Amino acid sequence: MGSPYQVCDIRLQLDWKPDLPGSGFQDLSVESPDGRYLSLVEWHIVDNAPAFVVHTLDTVAHTVRSSDPQLGCCARLWWDDGARWDVGAK
Repeated sequence: MGSPYQVCDIRLQLDWKPDLPGSGFQDLSVESPDGRYLSLVEWHIVDNAPAFVVHTLDTVAHTVRSSDPQLGCCARLWWDDGARWDVGAK
C-alpha cells in the first residue's frame, strides 16, 4: 500500500551545528514568520507504534528544543501567532 509520509535526510546551511539525529526526518518543516525558528519532524517509534518528535531550532540563540514523542503520524505543522508551533497528528 505504501505510506503517504516520506522519510528524508536533512542538510542545514547554518553558522552552527545543531545537535540533531542524522536521519529519519519527515519531509515536513515550518519556519517562524520572522525566520528565527525552524521546526523539523523526526520519525520516532514508541512501543512499536509510529510516533514523531518535533525539533525546534533557534537560529539566534543556537539552541534546539525537542518535544516529547507524540503518537501517530504528523500530518501538518504550523506556527500559531508566530510564537509557537502546533501539530496535527493522525
